[in-house]
Amino acid sequence: FVVAMMQQSDTPLGLMFLEETPERTLRGLIGLEMNKPIHLPDVEYDRDEVLRIYKARDYENRVYFWDSFGSNEIERVLGRMRYFVKGLGCKFIILDHLSILVSDQENGDERKSIDKCMTKLRTFAQEMRITLLLVSHLKRPDGKSLEDGAATSLGMLRGSAAIAQLSDAVIGAERNSQAEDVEERNTTRLRVLKNRFAGKTGPAGYLVYNEETG
Repeated sequence: FVVAMMQQSDTPLGLMFLEETPERTLRGLIGLEMNKPIHLPDVEYDRDEVLRIYKARDYENRVYFWDSFGSNEIERVLGRMRYFVKGLGCKFIILDHLSILVSDQENGDERKSIDKCMTKLRTFAQEMRITLLLVSHLKRPDGKSLEDGAATSLGMLRGSAAIAQLSDAVIGAERNSQAEDVEERNTTRLRVLKNRFAGKTGPAGYLVYNEETG
């Protein structure tokens, strides 16, 4: 999504990836345009090409990272998001992921923490008139596991119904990561679980990961 936005629009983006450093994120994004997984230590690449893409896409002025690894209080997250919007002009923010954000809340009740965070995030997106893409982990289903390619559903959203209720759209991603067949193992199926705007839901195509190009 980020690379597509960089190629097709000039809208600034705010990236809040709580499980990886900005350097790792940037390497991944530029590597996608180079068709090389340059974040891996054994991959050779042209550093001049990295710099060319960095300058051509104007990463310095169009993509803003939050260098804050690990869990964070929701008010601190909202404060940085407000700066992204008001100070830097971001219209799209990606927050990855909800579970690690919830782990830092004080009351010890995961469901209540998710309710609180989701309400504040939804209110913020509405107030600021932005698009917020929020990554959420799923709980383990009965029967076939998610690692074996179980179909996603709204009922799998971890901890609280507020995630589904307050979102305009929910897209599930499912993959059999343990399949013996390489193509099956690298194929992710997308499923629209909620669509407030149009109401159309169901299977929505496939993404195939290429191990050589990343």
